[in-house]
Amino acid sequence: MNRREMISLLGAAAAAPASALAQASGTPRRVGLMVATGEKDEEGRLRVETFIKSLGEAGWVDGRDVIVDVVFFRGSFPVAQDLARDLVDRGAEVLAVNGTPGMDAVRGLGDRVANIPVVFTVVSNPVGAGYVPNLSRPGGNITGFSTFEPEMAAKWLQLLREVAPGMKNVSMLLDRKFIGFNSLLEEVQRTAPSFGITPHAAWASSLDDIEGAIETVSKQEAPGLIVSPSPINTVNRKRLIRIANDSRIPAIYPFRFYVREGALIAYGFNAADQFRRAGDYVGRILKGEKVGDLPVQAPLLFELGINLKTAKAIGVAMPQSLLIAADEIVE
Repeated sequence: MNRREMISLLGAAAAAPASALAQASGTPRRVGLMVATGEKDEEGRLRVETFIKSLGEAGWVDGRDVIVDVVFFRGSFPVAQDLARDLVDRGAEVLAVNGTPGMDAVRGLGDRVANIPVVFTVVSNPVGAGYVPNLSRPGGNITGFSTFEPEMAAKWLQLLREVAPGMKNVSMLLDRKFIGFNSLLEEVQRTAPSFGITPHAAWASSLDDIEGAIETVSKQEAPGLIVSPSPINTVNRKRLIRIANDSRIPAIYPFRFYVREGALIAYGFNAADQFRRAGDYVGRILKGEKVGDLPVQAPLLFELGINLKTAKAIGVAMPQSLLIAADEIVE
C-alpha cells in the first residue's frame, strides 16, 4: 500500500460513523438500561421498546452495533443496587437509568461509575436531589430528562378540586426515601390551605405502606388523594387504584396510562417519550459527545386521562370542561 492509499484509508475511517466502526470491528458497544417497573409490566416493556428503537434510529442497532442489557428493579432500591452493580460488572459504557431509586443506586457505587456516562429518565428535581449542579450545563458524567417541577403538584390539586369540589383534606402519596419528591409535597402544603383544604403526607415505601396510607386517608373528612410518580406507586398501581376506588376516594395520578387500569383521572407527561429522547442522548454519547454538555431537559408531551366508569362507580360527576380537554376517556 502506497502513502496516498494509506492516507485515503485513514481519512475514510475517521469519517465513518462510530456505529459503523463498532460493527466493522466486531465489538459492539455496551449499554445498561435500568427500568423501574417489573419485567412483565406493559408500560415497562413499552419504555424498553421505545428506547431501543430510538437508539437504532441514532445509528446503534441492538445486537449489532450495541448490546443493551435491560434490567427491571420493580421500584425497589435494594434490587436497584444489586442490578446497577451487575451492569457495571458486565462492562456498561453508558447507563440509562429510570427513576430516583435507580439513580440513587447508581450514585451509591461511587468511584466505580465516576467515569461512566449516565442518562436518567423520569426523575423529579435532579438538582435538588444532587444528581446535577444545574440543568443547562450539568457537567460531570450525568444528564437526562426530568419530570415534574413543583408547580405540577399545584396543577394536580387544581384538577382534583374540579373533580371533588367539596374536598376538605388532601394527601400526597410518596416515598420518604427519595428527597426528589419533597418539592411536590411542599407545593401542595403551600397551596392547599388557601382553598380551605388541609394537606397531609402519606408515606409509602412498600405495598403494605400503600394499603395502610390509603386506609388512613379514607378516614379523613371529604378526602382527596394525589399519587406521586414514585416508582413504588407505579409498580403497585393496580392494587393502589383498586383500594382507592373501593374506598371511594377521589384521586389523581401522574401518568395517563393509569386510567386504562381504573384510575379516576391522571395528568402528566408521556414517560415513554422520555425513553425515546434518552435513546437519542445515549446514541450521541456513544458517538463521542460529552455527557456534561448535554442539557437536562423537561417533559414535552403532557396528557390528561379520565375514566368515566370509575367516576360513576365512586359517585364523581366529571366536569364537562375536563371531558373536553381530555386526551383519553375510558368509558
